Amino acid sequence: MALFGGKTPPQLTLTDAITIGFRTVLQPNFVIPILVIGAVVNLIVIAALVPIVVGLVLGSDKDALVIGGTIVASILGAVIAGIVGGLLLNLYGQVWATMASVGEAPTMQGAFARVGERWMSILGAGLITGAISLGIIIVAGIVAALLGPLGVLILVIAAIAAIYIGARLSMSGWLAADGAAAMDAVKTSWAMTEGKLLLIVGWGLAFAIVFGIVGSILGAILGVIPLIGPAVSQTIVAAFGFGAGVTLYRKVKGS
Repeated sequence: MALFGGKTPPQLTLTDAITIGFRTVLQPNFVIPILVIGAVVNLIVIAALVPIVVGLVLGSDKDALVIGGTIVASILGAVIAGIVGGLLLNLYGQVWATMASVGEAPTMQGAFARVGERWMSILGAGLITGAISLGIIIVAGIVAALLGPLGVLILVIAAIAAIYIGARLSMSGWLAADGAAAMDAVKTSWAMTEGKLLLIVGWGLAFAIVFGIVGSILGAILGVIPLIGPAVSQTIVAAFGFGAGVTLYRKVKGS
């Protein structure tokens, strides 16, 4: 297995997950597409933000309605570019990582072909899990508002429930990238994560701390380089996340 160095899923440790995160950075067939996607998205976002800056500088010297419309359109363009870019990055990253974790690292062509086959299932699983999380937040917010002072307790309970359910459904996207249909991925994630909450939450916290620190340092260093700097930083952080994430997925699924 290209990423795991011959280790079977039950043998994988937290140290392996972090190491594999760093190892993924050295995989050109992962890094190049993610870098290109990040650079293109950053370019689109910058281009969309320019009219905002121009509008703010010109101020009242131009028609306020025209400036306002331009600013709104630019903000929407930047948001849409960010969302689309994030979806493309996630689709490619999950598919590439699942393929690399069971065999040789796939080529870019092979990974994109697999994305074409499985993108609906991955997005579907994401929408289902997202809707469940959003539903918890909305219901908790409404109930908390109705109960007044007791609402704080409801919000705490809702936060705990969201963490629990999020952990139980956290494997849905990986399962979909591995070939499961959207609803099957959600159901299987719930079943396979039973009794493994501490593993999922513990490893997740460790990833957040280690990669968060490294990502902050890289962002500060590379952020000064126009366009390409942020894209490189995002690519490295993405490699960390997908490499470590697929390690946890295989660990949970295989143990």
